[in-house]
Amino acid sequence: MLGLLPSDHFSVTVSVSKRPLHRLLFSSIITGYTLWNAEYRMSLTRNLDISDSGDEGSDCETRLEFLKVKDGAQDEGCEKIEVVNDLESSSSSSSIKEFADLPPQALSYIQQLQSQLISVTEELNAQKQEMMRLEYDKGNWNNLLEYLRSLDPEMVTELSRPSSVEVEDIIHQLVQNVLKRFFADDATSNFMEQSVEGNIDNSDEFSNTVATSRDYLAKLLFWCMLLGHHLRGLENRLHLSCVVGLL
Repeated sequence: MLGLLPSDHFSVTVSVSKRPLHRLLFSSIITGYTLWNAEYRMSLTRNLDISDSGDEGSDCETRLEFLKVKDGAQDEGCEKIEVVNDLESSSSSSSIKEFADLPPQALSYIQQLQSQLISVTEELNAQKQEMMRLEYDKGNWNNLLEYLRSLDPEMVTELSRPSSVEVEDIIHQLVQNVLKRFFADDATSNFMEQSVEGNIDNSDEFSNTVATSRDYLAKLLFWCMLLGHHLRGLENRLHLSCVVGLL
């Protein structure tokens, strides 16, 4: 949008007027707001998928352990032999002698603990790999953009909509404060009210035009996007604090 001419060879100046710049800055903040919502929604979806797969795996292991105990409980002597044989594969020779002197109930409980330890270790390793992948994806904006493209237009519109009228007013006030750096000699409060209500005539669309460098405007737009992302994070943190009763 701002051109591709290299800054080290060309000095590009952009003329901006108040109302179009207001819309542009507001749109940049909403873009960061939308990216935070999409990132949060994508993270929740992945965590739910991990939780569902973990629950299914634990249910299967519980059923298998129940069947083993049920089958072994029919014969106490056979149960002791089976449990000792299972422990031989994962214990040292000295430990086997100690386990052989234990009653069948203790051997069965030890086997259950070992099975749970293996299951927890595998789940921990899977969580570590998933966290590493999430950290990698966090710095990869392409996946986030692809996720946004996969959503329906109605969902994208919902993600980009401020959560309340108060939040939208705050965003407009932030834009108004930024505009003071460009149009400090004008009554920006009046402009703010008129731009929100949409009562400015088309003849004033490009009035009060000022010039700025292309690089400065690009950095300003990127800063506004980060501001919207940070604003949505603070809003979500405040909401969670109210839910748990901290405020």
